[in-house]
Amino acid sequence: MVKKAPAAKRPGRRSGQSDTRAQILDAARTRFTQVGYRAATMRAIATDVGVDPALISYFFGSKEQLFGAAFELRANPAMVISGQIAGPLAALPERLLTALVHTWDDPANRSTLLAIAQSGDDAGGFALTRGFVEEALEKPILDRLLAEGVPAGDARRASAMLATTLVGVIYARYVLAIDAAAEVPGDAFIAGYLPVVRAALSGCVPSAHPSPTADPSE
Repeated sequence: MVKKAPAAKRPGRRSGQSDTRAQILDAARTRFTQVGYRAATMRAIATDVGVDPALISYFFGSKEQLFGAAFELRANPAMVISGQIAGPLAALPERLLTALVHTWDDPANRSTLLAIAQSGDDAGGFALTRGFVEEALEKPILDRLLAEGVPAGDARRASAMLATTLVGVIYARYVLAIDAAAEVPGDAFIAGYLPVVRAALSGCVPSAHPSPTADPSE
């Protein structure tokens, strides 16, 4: 009797991998929501699922990418921010503000981003929002300033001020939708608000906020 050859395996990812990936995403959403962005470590999420942390890195790469995948973000704020850190330091405020406004102004992004921002009404959501700001926004700015040789105290102040001004944009223009901020077209808003954002680096990066030239007649 001739034995049948084993059926050829279909190409593509195995179902077990898909199931594990889905479990990781479910666990990540739960962790991020319950304990916040900063406290939701890759190791803790891996423990929740019962897998090696290296497997999460294999599927998603980084914590920032896992966050974006867990919440199905079309534009992941953490990745958008990290993409603006490199480049001339004096133009950092303009790059960050422009990326923020263009990302939030896109209707395809706004509903999900608003859901995350508005989750601050409960303890878990507040931890998510606060932890995200501190780890994904303020820390990269701080690290960049320190790498440029800005004294630690000045760098902490400037990074906190810069992060604060950008979070203010999110809440005034999008979460609260204050008319005076929300109704201004994106590029006009960027041009009008940029001096405020630049001021956060005043004293750390002089060229980022140049002083007006004195009138020689005075």
